[in-house]
Amino acid sequence: MKIKSLLVGASGLVGSEILKNLHERDQDITIFTREPLHDSTDKHKEINIDFKNLNNFDFPYFDHVYITIGMKLDTVELIHIKKNKREEFFRVDHDTILSIAKKAFDSGARSISVLSAIGADMNSKNFYLKTKGKIENSIKQIGYEKVVFAQPSHLLGNRPNDKIRIEVPIIELGAKIIDPLMIGPLSDLRFINASCVAKAMIDTMNESSENLTRLKFKDFKIYQ
Repeated sequence: MKIKSLLVGASGLVGSEILKNLHERDQDITIFTREPLHDSTDKHKEINIDFKNLNNFDFPYFDHVYITIGMKLDTVELIHIKKNKREEFFRVDHDTILSIAKKAFDSGARSISVLSAIGADMNSKNFYLKTKGKIENSIKQIGYEKVVFAQPSHLLGNRPNDKIRIEVPIIELGAKIIDPLMIGPLSDLRFINASCVAKAMIDTMNESSENLTRLKFKDFKIYQ
């Protein structure tokens, strides 16, 4: 029988790449979205749901669960999220993700892959990294047999739905200049294309091992 895969976050940078790659595999694909995707296809099933009312939705059975949703932040907010925005950020990047993961598990899923971030640490003083660390810890407690956390640094790729941010190309240009100097522990901070992250997440999910895996730059770069 075909592997049944759930993707939540198909409109995002990594999520859209996961969807492209899943289309190339012989899997039964379902995506959860807030709004219909413009590039609908018969290669997957699309379900539009209200993520704020997940308790009112009965999850079908899935083998693999991919979650790549997250609140969009400006570059400076990765360093400091204002207090009046923290509650909403935590609701999206922790509570919603955890609810999806729990409901999928209760419906039979035993493998999950979540897009996190390099430096995720529930004890961090940085609210962004602290939240990422907390959701990793929360998901580990659910009981999944296979758990994959993808921890990239800045993601490269086309962001057609994002607003124009002048600082992004400047930052990416600067990264190209200092890239050769980022070796050893600093290599995990190197920028990586979203397609490489997506491929690493899918390949790791389809391995036969059952364990906890954190994917970092060295795991992504083999797909370049």
